[in-house]
Amino acid sequence: MSPQLTNDPQNRNKSNSPGSAPATSEWRETSAGDQVRIDLVTSSRRWLELPGSLSTMELKRRLWHMLPGLLPIASYIYPHKDPLSPTFQKIAAGLIVGIAALLLWRYKTIRRTGEQAELSAVFGYSVSILATLLLFPKHAELGMLVLCVLAFGDGMATTIGLLLRGPRLPWNPEKSWAGTLAFVGFGGYLASLAYWAESQPRASWSIALTCGFAAAVVAAVAESLPSRVNDNVRVGIASAVTAVATHAMVVGL
Repeated sequence: MSPQLTNDPQNRNKSNSPGSAPATSEWRETSAGDQVRIDLVTSSRRWLELPGSLSTMELKRRLWHMLPGLLPIASYIYPHKDPLSPTFQKIAAGLIVGIAALLLWRYKTIRRTGEQAELSAVFGYSVSILATLLLFPKHAELGMLVLCVLAFGDGMATTIGLLLRGPRLPWNPEKSWAGTLAFVGFGGYLASLAYWAESQPRASWSIALTCGFAAAVVAAVAESLPSRVNDNVRVGIASAVTAVATHAMVVGL
């Protein structure tokens, strides 16, 4: 039997009688005889709805963007010492170059309409990480920190910005406060975690959080600025310079 609709669970047979008052709620009778108010169900669903959405293409783009962020986990599992040995440097460089090549190959399938600067996007992402690792082999935690800021800070800024939308930044209407705060929150915490996990001897949490969030805040500001330079380039340079400077002040190089 198909469910019956009515506006009053107690007087379903009277709901359609002539002269009856307009209904303010609609009820559905289930196959088990239970009564469910349709307006309440609809209202509860509205609470779960987000102002924005992610297209399938944009979701794939975000996943590819955050994929390299898994490298700090592999580095934590793989036993190694500081400074990085030539062998480990070659392995790390090979992985980063390989991921960059894969991203470049897949870029045409996930780029946005009118977007052409795939080389600057991919190389801006990889060069800042690789340069930090190779220039400071005694402090591989700096390279992993930069990687997480790029992968998760920049990645989640776009994701949360598109989903929540909300008030725009006064200096750049194309960016939102939700996205910028997501950049700092996700990027700062995960960068701090990567810094802590990679540091040898193990850094304190206060030092890790200082370096991670300092880099994330400066990188978030750089990402939010209206500029024709690809944001991967801006975020990579800003996070690398800030991470190295902060580390030098609180720990030393």
